[in-house]
Amino acid sequence: MRSRKNSTGKREQVTDVLKGVLAWAVVSVLGFLYWMAVLLLASIFLMNIWKISIERLLTYGICLSIITSVVYAGMRIYRKFH
Repeated sequence: MRSRKNSTGKREQVTDVLKGVLAWAVVSVLGFLYWMAVLLLASIFLMNIWKISIERLLTYGICLSIITSVVYAGMRIYRKFH
């Protein structure tokens, strides 16, 4: 027979994992919005120097947000196991 304590422990683990994945997704989206805002402001301030298209800004924003997301996930995994 299964004990109730074991099944609730697994539920808590599942909810912890889901909360972690949801937090990672939210931070990734917020990181993308942050990088896009920074890049758009930089492109406005450097209008005469930095000739750039919106497609290039999106590419830079996506690359920077991927780097931010990977670093954030690595930090969360490191904290979980250490």
